[in-house]
Amino acid sequence: MYYKISPVIIAVLVVVVICIAGLGIKLMTGNNKNNDKNQTEMNASQIAPVLDLTSNTQDENQETVTITAVATTDDEAGIQSITLPDGSVNRSDNATYIVTENGNYTFKVKGNNGQTTSLAIEVNNIREASATSPYIPTGFSHKEGETDSGYVIEDSYGNQFVWVPVEDGKLIRNTLLDTDYEESNSTASALVNSVAQNYGFYIGRYEASSCEINGETVAGSMENKVPWVNVTCKEAIEVASKATSVFGYEGYQTAIMNSYAWDTTANWLDKSFENYSTSTNSGNYSGTIRSTGQTETDRKNNICDLAGNVREWTTEIYKVKPTATNTSSKNKNKNNTNTEVVSETVNYRVVRGGSANLNRTVSSHTGYKENISDPSWGFRMILYK
Repeated sequence: MYYKISPVIIAVLVVVVICIAGLGIKLMTGNNKNNDKNQTEMNASQIAPVLDLTSNTQDENQETVTITAVATTDDEAGIQSITLPDGSVNRSDNATYIVTENGNYTFKVKGNNGQTTSLAIEVNNIREASATSPYIPTGFSHKEGETDSGYVIEDSYGNQFVWVPVEDGKLIRNTLLDTDYEESNSTASALVNSVAQNYGFYIGRYEASSCEINGETVAGSMENKVPWVNVTCKEAIEVASKATSVFGYEGYQTAIMNSYAWDTTANWLDKSFENYSTSTNSGNYSGTIRSTGQTETDRKNNICDLAGNVREWTTEIYKVKPTATNTSSKNKNKNNTNTEVVSETVNYRVVRGGSANLNRTVSSHTGYKENISDPSWGFRMILYK
């Protein structure tokens, strides 16, 4: 027995089949699109950032090295941060890092997708502190000589300084145990600390001379100049210290000589020139002060005129004690008796060496009031890190 299906039912069934088929296709297409999207997102989340490290290590014996880190990524989400070797975080795609010691330095970059990359760079050309490896301040260059016979540096103005090596990092002061002398100047303690770390310092090759730089009167250490005399110790301390800023010695300090610098230098010269500091065989004692560096007999390890030519102020204090002087008149009446008490409030500073008019050795000490001057007294500078 046969049943006849209504055309209407057939039409409905066809529509249902078509709808079901369309829905299936849509679902399949949608799933594929979702799968593609998920795959893309998954691929992006697996993209690791790239880190590039460079350093300014072209020069030997640098004091510092700057490392530059640059991060990139193919992920549109970008870079989140760069972690520096000291653990600090720079939230950028680039960073710089300054190092003062040789070694390996590791940087880490993190992308916003969570992926990270680490990379290390080796630094091996920073100057190792030693007596035989002098630092060269910015603006200076090596002019001549070696560390054992007078390593000379010069700046663009013509100032010259000589490296005094201190192998054990300990400065010498001959009056250290003498209670009549005191070294309390801040530049002296700063020099002690500097030498302990750097195993040497620079002494002015020449006695200080006066020069004009950009309208400023300042002390220089230049050849064939008239030594700066008729200067008080206070004035010498001021103009020597000012040279730091006037000449632009960033990171370094100038000062007049102190007892540590003087005695350490004299001891070093004695090793090469027997009894140099205790004799008057080398200096200019001719009666006429000469221009700086013109006494050939007193050019020792490239340091000039330490013995004679002009005497030199230092920061060392000679501790003269107040005294009382009783002076009586011819009249024995007590009312005519004059009692004078002298109270000394001005520091006495130590002058070292001799002059053209006075045969004194390098090792000699003489105390004078710091606020007086003399036509044969000058000073010399030091330079230290």
